[in-house]
Amino acid sequence: MWPVSVAIVKANSTRGEGRTVGIVGGGQLARMMAEVAPALDIATVVLAETEQESATSVADQVIVGEATNLEDLFALAAVCDVITFDHEQVDLDHLRALLDAGRRVQPGLATLEVATNKVTMRERFAAAGLPVPAFTVIPADATPTAIADAVATTVEQVGLPLVIKPERGGYDGRGVFVEGAIDDAVARVTALSTLGRVLVEAHVDLAHELAVIVARSQTGATVAYPAVETAQMDGMCREVIVPGSIDPVVADTAASIARRVADLIDSAGVLAVEFFVDPLGNLTICEVAARPHNSGHWTIEGAATSQFANHLLGVLGEPLGSVDLVAAHTVMVNVVGADDGRDPEALLSSLEPSPAVVPHLYGKAARPGRKLGHVTATGDDATAVRHLAWATTRSLGGAMPTSGSLNAEEE
Repeated sequence: MWPVSVAIVKANSTRGEGRTVGIVGGGQLARMMAEVAPALDIATVVLAETEQESATSVADQVIVGEATNLEDLFALAAVCDVITFDHEQVDLDHLRALLDAGRRVQPGLATLEVATNKVTMRERFAAAGLPVPAFTVIPADATPTAIADAVATTVEQVGLPLVIKPERGGYDGRGVFVEGAIDDAVARVTALSTLGRVLVEAHVDLAHELAVIVARSQTGATVAYPAVETAQMDGMCREVIVPGSIDPVVADTAASIARRVADLIDSAGVLAVEFFVDPLGNLTICEVAARPHNSGHWTIEGAATSQFANHLLGVLGEPLGSVDLVAAHTVMVNVVGADDGRDPEALLSSLEPSPAVVPHLYGKAARPGRKLGHVTATGDDATAVRHLAWATTRSLGGAMPTSGSLNAEEE
């Protein structure tokens, strides 16, 4: 058998009193939180839209409802000690209502106000002296003249192309637009301004990308996992390499900045800070996510304590676990649905089990372009570990990338 955690925990378990975490969202992040919870004597309850979502088979209890429905959120709060999240699609007014009623929500509003709004994020970080791209904020429903003037001024300051984002929504590169012509930028901003404020920023000359996962407790105690190299392919994160080709000085600087961010926004649990690195080694904050993150999946096999365990401990206000590496090299590759619709679950039994590579499948229906799982390989040789991770992904029927830093034929 592959060493994949898929234990089903019955509802109404007898885990330690005062240690039940409610998770808004039933996706793979909630699933992996629920998978590690039993070993920590923590119970989990998920608020999922359907009984077929990824986390429903492993959580202690399931509430079928909507993250945007206040009544459903109060139903979740009634059966847990603290509420946390596996996505950013939350209504902050609803969370204020929960807090006003004395319910615990972690991370709290100070964190989520930044993590769920790209404009607020840029403004807060810039005011604190943190490294962000040069940016302009265009108000919602700005006049055509105001939009054209703002875009023209920004181009004069930072040149083309421009990166354009709505203030809310989007992940895995969705909701991010790169426009290389002024007229196209004006048209894009005009369309997005009907939804709210629009962020227009400089395009960073990119050498590579990296991410730092910070775990922080309600007490303020903080630990930072080592910076990791991430690879974006076909518009999404496909690969994480630990430690990768990151300069040690750059890695230490990124970890220091990530800790500052966590303190600035008073995070609890896991906070992922994604960075751009230019050819000179300068760091720029791309985005943050106030939850476990794709760039931290490697920690299940590659670190002494996974990001999922430390997230649960952090939101409960308990001591955090060690983030020390347990392998010289670790590579995580996402298993993405192929065009032929093959289901990785059907191919899992045909693979030769190995302690050097572990597949994690999320129990999701296979469809092209969907994240269906991930594979983590560990070992002493960086090239061999990377090859093993990609070879296993291919054996599971995962789509090979058509763009990005990987030459699929070589792997």
